Amino acid sequence: MGSLRGRITLLFYVSLLFLPTAGLAAECEVSRPLWNPSQGPATDRDELAYLVTQPLTLALLTLALLAILVRRRWLFVVASLLWAVAAIVGSANFYGVIMNDVRYYSIKEGCIGPPDLFIALAIAICAGMTYGALRPRN
Repeated sequence: MGSLRGRITLLFYVSLLFLPTAGLAAECEVSRPLWNPSQGPATDRDELAYLVTQPLTLALLTLALLAILVRRRWLFVVASLLWAVAAIVGSANFYGVIMNDVRYYSIKEGCIGPPDLFIALAIAICAGMTYGALRPRN
């Protein structure tokens, strides 16, 4: 019985060598090339900083600022709808609806964090834009 237990233990340890780790996975080099495994897994604040600095998000922020400055209802509506789409895509992209293998393994490796703060920010901006569109003009 001892030799069987030793073979199973050896097989277990050898199989651990083939599990993906932060140092061996190439998915993080594709999805987040600036992420370093020594930094630890990405947090929600890291993901917020990454998503807010994306060009599409910066364009949405500019559109929201333009809607506030110009104060046109249709601009508030467009900004609100686009921020709602950003929140839906952000949640669907992390929680599995439109996930591919690279993104899945990047999340498992820890180089992509949860986008919860970005989703909350997008919903808050969407609510502000909706209020701006529905506010009575006197």
